[in-house]
Amino acid sequence: MKSHPGGALGQRLSCRVGEIMFDASAAPWVPTGSFMDKAIREMDKFRLGAVLVLDTEKKLKGIITDGDIRHCIAENQTGFTTRPVDQVMTVRPHSVQADSFLYEALNLMEKHEITVLPVVDEQDRLDGLLHLHDILGKGSFQFNGGSQ
Repeated sequence: MKSHPGGALGQRLSCRVGEIMFDASAAPWVPTGSFMDKAIREMDKFRLGAVLVLDTEKKLKGIITDGDIRHCIAENQTGFTTRPVDQVMTVRPHSVQADSFLYEALNLMEKHEITVLPVVDEQDRLDGLLHLHDILGKGSFQFNGGSQ
């Protein structure tokens, strides 16, 4: 008999964010003042659905998601790719620290309906990035009654 996936998920949620996050070196980011064309290329390269905006000290200043880009396109904004990222980003995005429990990160993501969560240190410098799929195990769990 196969173990119930909720048990495996429950065990996973008691782990710390730092155990599964993408390291800062593997996270998509652009410096403040960059233009949207650079941000879009960075997003496309990493395929995580978001790009972080950092200052010169690698402090988190904002986030741009696929949804932010869709909104700009839907508003038919001309010259979108030449706009500074600072005009498009969500300022002071939700974040967690590497020593946070995964269940805390998952609750935050669910509450705010987000799939990507920056991981920062005490000074808001980027430590990494957490994606919802990494919490759930990238296909390890199925919620539609199917089995693997």
